[in-house]
Amino acid sequence: MSEGKFIADTLESVLVGIAESLREAQEELNSIAPLDGYGRPAPQYRIPHLDFEVGFQLKSETKSSGGVRLIFAPVTSGEASKEVTSRITGRFVAVPPGEGMPVPQLAADVTSAGNRRTVTFTATTSAGEVLTGADIEVNLDREASIGLSKAAGVSSPRLTAVSLSSAVVQTDASGVATTEVQLGGALQTAARVVLVAELGFETLRLVIGKEVS
Repeated sequence: MSEGKFIADTLESVLVGIAESLREAQEELNSIAPLDGYGRPAPQYRIPHLDFEVGFQLKSETKSSGGVRLIFAPVTSGEASKEVTSRITGRFVAVPPGEGMPVPQLAADVTSAGNRRTVTFTATTSAGEVLTGADIEVNLDREASIGLSKAAGVSSPRLTAVSLSSAVVQTDASGVATTEVQLGGALQTAARVVLVAELGFETLRLVIGKEVS
């Protein structure tokens, strides 16, 4: 193997290792619950960039019996050697979703009428463009609902009493779509219901309930 190939392969392994570690760290940060035990938004963290510096020393040894080997180790007696010391610096930069292009954004407004909640979604892009004919998927997050309900003192919220008029809605010409949530009589009064709305990679969470408008 040539010195150039050896150095290239070694640095490739090091850089890939750093990148993998950076990705795993961001995934751990992404796993932080979006809401705390009281249903309040929790801080979210992002790694915008990572500066790095890699220093290495390459030793090329020529054995007395002939042949050359490349190692990272002290030179032994009876062998000629040459050393190459170098340092590489750089930066890993987080690439925004869509590679910098406008990405979907989702907002919602909730109105109440008795035990019925009307959720009105507005879909736009980060550039302010209205998204027409976009599908928004709405689901009940049972695990989060049970967790928040327990924090509110309800051990058995009876989520089967919650129903959606439509789990998938489509935005109109103004980028608006609506769905209705019925909070049935069996749902505990203090229970918390967490809805998750998805528009592509954009996710929006809503907390509703009989005591939450």
